[in-house]
Amino acid sequence: MRNAEYYIISGNNKMLLGNYTGAIFDFTKASMLNPDLPQPYTSRAAAKIELNDYEGAIEDCVEAIRLHFKMDMDAENQTNLYNDSRFVKTNPIYAKLYSMMGTAKLIMGNVDAALVDLNAARLLGNKDAVDIIKAYAK
Repeated sequence: MRNAEYYIISGNNKMLLGNYTGAIFDFTKASMLNPDLPQPYTSRAAAKIELNDYEGAIEDCVEAIRLHFKMDMDAENQTNLYNDSRFVKTNPIYAKLYSMMGTAKLIMGNVDAALVDLNAARLLGNKDAVDIIKAYAK
């Protein structure tokens, strides 16, 4: 029996070949095999954006953020990694997810909500979000 990692790799290969529908299928299989793993949701969101399924991409980004946050909180509870929570820490995973959600919302015409997500991406370290915000926040 194949595991979630197999389907993530297979989905990533299909993404590289432009087979976004096949990639979504594989990422869905991976998420079914391991529903606590955020990576399939992140990758499936990227594939959905390529197929103009912006609402589906947003849903997958939200689920990936939820799962990443759960993993972070579990790690924090076990090792107490974040002693000083007064500062926003850069995080490329969260930054990418918020950037994808913001981009999808922009394309859907929801500029205000998009700018909120893009600003979150900026605060988390996504430098491209700054250029997008400047272009739309006029």
